[in-house]
Amino acid sequence: MIYLFIIFSFTLLVYSYLIFPLFMKKLSNKKSLYSNQSFFPKVAVIMSAYQEEFIIKEKLKSLKEQNYPKDLITFWIASDGSVDGTNQIIQDECKNLSNCQVFLFNIRRGKPTVINDLVSKAKAFYSDEDFIIVLTDANVIFKNDLVSFLVQPFIMHDISLVDSKIEPLSKVSKGISISENFYLNRETLLKQNEGKWKGLSMGASGGCYALRSNDYVPVPKDFLVDDFFISFNILLKGKKAILHPVAICYEEVSSSISTEFKRRRRISAGNFQNLFYFLPFFSMKQWSLWFVFFSHKVIRWFVPLCLIIAFLSMFYIAFYQVIILFALLIFTLLIGLVLVFDKLFENINIHLPFLRGVRYFIVINAALLMGCFDFLKGIKNNVWEPTKRNQ
Repeated sequence: MIYLFIIFSFTLLVYSYLIFPLFMKKLSNKKSLYSNQSFFPKVAVIMSAYQEEFIIKEKLKSLKEQNYPKDLITFWIASDGSVDGTNQIIQDECKNLSNCQVFLFNIRRGKPTVINDLVSKAKAFYSDEDFIIVLTDANVIFKNDLVSFLVQPFIMHDISLVDSKIEPLSKVSKGISISENFYLNRETLLKQNEGKWKGLSMGASGGCYALRSNDYVPVPKDFLVDDFFISFNILLKGKKAILHPVAICYEEVSSSISTEFKRRRRISAGNFQNLFYFLPFFSMKQWSLWFVFFSHKVIRWFVPLCLIIAFLSMFYIAFYQVIILFALLIFTLLIGLVLVFDKLFENINIHLPFLRGVRYFIVINAALLMGCFDFLKGIKNNVWEPTKRNQ
């Protein structure tokens, strides 16, 4: 029985990270959901910013430079209680834009609450007429044709959400940036293949994605991961979500492992919020949706627990088999040496991809575990500090 625990745990790990992506690649081969026809619906770009004085000017510049018909696009920009230079920059950059609505809130309430407010205001402006909402973070820079490409697939009526492809804003090879880029590239490809297979791109990138206004579901109070909540509700309705690889925007990739740990810990807590919110909607009538959800997301969220169970089981067996005990001790020592040497090399500006990759995997899964504990203790609010990039 103990051996089954070990085999099952490592099988889940290999399945989610290796077998399932290969399976999706095979199923989506030669399929396409993209249309080359021009399509220019009404668009509302919605953004909440907090303490973004170092990037907000560049972000607003990228919005103003969109090659989209000016009479068909509006901007809804809010500052969620910023106390740095964010408010002044927003006012200066938007004062001459007739299609831009600015809201400077004095009290910080959290991104989901602000977004709910802005969507309501945009719907009132358009008199509840169906339009395209583009949700974006303040630190994500648009390519000048992003909106044009992002809304193009909506010409097909069964598509209700289109995700963008986020690329690094600048090339950085320090810290965990290489490992983070590798992971994000694989995630992008997997979501692209899920969309091509059955329109089941799992979890929009919070940095920038578009959806039909009629399909927007207000995010509940205290939810930490709004993008997954919004996108999964669309999939539950039986509508399609895809990732459009030519809709490109840019974001700085974190190089600080401690900063990324905090971000992933918060996201992990939000993931478990979403999991327990959506589980009651489980239905075999939507087997493909739940198959992708569990294969891509849920298994990975439980990988830390699986690894703990596997190692505890191996240590239990090791008490009766000296060879296994010896192998475990050697393995544990090697992992410790990897962490120590990678940290030492990092201090002298030497970055070895293998060592950094192992450390990245361990730290990220530790963050997932801590996020699970945070969820179990109870989430009291959805306010957090924005991630600092390239530290």
